[in-house]
Amino acid sequence: MNRYHYLIGFNPEHISQLKELTEQLNSKEWLYSDHCLDNLKYRAIDLRGILLFIKGIKLDYSQVFEYYAEELKVIKLCYRITYNNLQDIILIITPEKRIITIYINSANDLHDTLKKELYNIALTK
Repeated sequence: MNRYHYLIGFNPEHISQLKELTEQLNSKEWLYSDHCLDNLKYRAIDLRGILLFIKGIKLDYSQVFEYYAEELKVIKLCYRITYNNLQDIILIITPEKRIITIYINSANDLHDTLKKELYNIALTK
């Protein structure tokens, strides 16, 4: 599986697929993986508030900060969505709109600890 991060670069062959998938996701209902549900109980967040918030959002391609692909097929998308002035919501979802993971991140986190060696070589930024 190949992993891409916007700070390192997305594969140009995936860009149109990422945009198309994002549009398709907006017409689907949210689904929740067992992993997501199991881990929500360990998160110290307002679960009801977060779930109500994401229920009403429209995903945008510009919110994709990371994704996973096998060959030319995107299999996981990672979105960073502004929640409030201090926090962002991180959503890792499948093309079926199944949430794999959801968590809160500080809005001012610039990801200085990014492990670049985990990602494929930058092809475009």
